[in-house]
Amino acid sequence: MPDFTMTTDADGVATITWDVAQKSMNVMSTEAFMALSGLIDQALADGSVKGVIITSAKKDFAGGMDLNVIAKMRAGGAQAIFDGVMGMHQVLRKIERAGMDPKTLKGGKPIVAALPGTALGIGLELPLSCHRIIAADNPKAKIGLPEIMVGIFPGAGGTT
Repeated sequence: MPDFTMTTDADGVATITWDVAQKSMNVMSTEAFMALSGLIDQALADGSVKGVIITSAKKDFAGGMDLNVIAKMRAGGAQAIFDGVMGMHQVLRKIERAGMDPKTLKGGKPIVAALPGTALGIGLELPLSCHRIIAADNPKAKIGLPEIMVGIFPGAGGTT
């Protein structure tokens, strides 16, 4: 089962649901990021889709990036790290722009993040690229960029 799936209701609202199989919390992999990018492209290209909701099937939104992704990037050297980070930036920028005309900055489709709970690392950077964030009233939820506490700068756009 893919980490992201999309359904569209009768009103033209596409819901992209994040659900990493056999994990208690969603973590982002390179493959999942590319799948998300493809679903965003599909929703933006579909004239019947009026807007997009990105949410989680789990009680929390996400715990961050799969650490294996970072290890693979490091093994590939500086160029692999640069390419990986820029690939993430491009997907998040696509969500932010959501099909707007690049000259007039008009048009496009609204994209909303619906957070049922905790959103950390890329799990916060992704919602920050959306037009609106709706968070559940969940006192156990944590929202932040914890990687900064160990000297890793948020790499996918959470600070730009």
